[in-house]
Amino acid sequence: MLEILQTIWMALITPNEGLTGIIFNKFGIPFVFIEITVDMLLFTTVLDIKFTRKQYWMCLFSLFTLGCVSNLLLDKPYSSYLVMILHPVVIYSIFKPHWLKSLLAQFFPAIVSLPMELIFIRLCLVILKLPYETVYSIPLLRMISTLLIYSCTFITYLLIKKYKHSILFTDLMSKSNKAVILLNSIIGVITIATQFYLIGYYNDNLPSGIILLSLLTLIAYFFISIFSLFKTTKLEITSQNLEQAKDYNNTLKLLYDDIRTFRHDFGNIVQSIGGYVDNDDINGLKQYYKQLQMDCEDVKSLEMLNPTIIDNPAVFSLLTSKYHKATDLGISMKIHVSLKLEKLNMKIYEFTRVLGILLDNAIEASEDCYEKIINLEIRRDEKCPRQLLLIQNTYSDKNVNLNRINEKGYTSKKDDGIPHGLGLWEVNKILKRAKNLNLYTTKDSIFFTQQLEIYDK
Repeated sequence: MLEILQTIWMALITPNEGLTGIIFNKFGIPFVFIEITVDMLLFTTVLDIKFTRKQYWMCLFSLFTLGCVSNLLLDKPYSSYLVMILHPVVIYSIFKPHWLKSLLAQFFPAIVSLPMELIFIRLCLVILKLPYETVYSIPLLRMISTLLIYSCTFITYLLIKKYKHSILFTDLMSKSNKAVILLNSIIGVITIATQFYLIGYYNDNLPSGIILLSLLTLIAYFFISIFSLFKTTKLEITSQNLEQAKDYNNTLKLLYDDIRTFRHDFGNIVQSIGGYVDNDDINGLKQYYKQLQMDCEDVKSLEMLNPTIIDNPAVFSLLTSKYHKATDLGISMKIHVSLKLEKLNMKIYEFTRVLGILLDNAIEASEDCYEKIINLEIRRDEKCPRQLLLIQNTYSDKNVNLNRINEKGYTSKKDDGIPHGLGLWEVNKILKRAKNLNLYTTKDSIFFTQQLEIYDK
């Protein structure tokens, strides 16, 4: 028994590329499972990727299968290249995050693990006097280094989770900032990989001072880059919040002015009602009440323009902008939102595009009418597993062809040299890309209605 244990021990501490390859490539299932688990914990926390328990296990199983199959079928580094290419595809298809998050999900674990690997290699060279090739051909040292790297990745995850640092990507983040973050991450991975190659293969020839300086600058780059990414996203979110607060302040100002006007006229309103009552003019009172109710509805719409009710900055900013545009044109726009937009079964970017196009069309159509009315409602359908966006507007062209309105270039507007007829065509392109969306269009003698149906996935 002792001889068997001694044989196993000698095999583990003696350079043996064949045994190391068998342990980590052909039978490295436990290491693959640990690596994928800690990597998922890290990138979902750093990138603030929301997921269900089902999505978590689906992603874990998919990445685990991908890692095991690539190790069995391909040798290093080709198996790593395959995983690197397919990893973002798996993340995007299961978690449905922003495309940039899917790419960065591959980069962040590498940014954490590669510096740790470089440090371990250098420690082995200094303490054990072993070069890179020898370190990675000794099974025991390879296992220790691998577990240490996984431990460092897990500790990084715990620190980020504890101090609640995450990189958030919102739909209002500028394309330039997204491009900077992506470019910075790609350069970081290339820089770390280059340093890994230089130190790993030339550490016997490079002076210790140069290697130490290289490691220190690498670590400094890593922390400064991560810190810059956090600050960039926080600054972007702060800018969005300021814009949202500005829009909300404008809404509160209008609401305050309406309430002051209503309070000033309250006595006159009561006297007017009393006049109808004294003369038993019920029909006149009904007509007066109807007009009064319209004013009250306008106040309710202003109350609805509240970021606590419309709980998405992109949608709130869009609705506020369109509301003020409509009121400036003398259009009465009534808004009712009873749906938590964070639970919307549609990408916010696509939803805001559709919403903006439909509202622009409604404003243009109702602007030419004697009665300028737009009714907007976002709610859940209680009778069917779907969410609804309803937009009604008055319109003057009663001959509009519902069968052709989605065609490219079709429009009922006058030819003023400006290209028209592209809005609903763009909406139709978005609908075709999704399997759970439908746009139902109707009209009657008063209202033109667009009903966007968002079915549960």
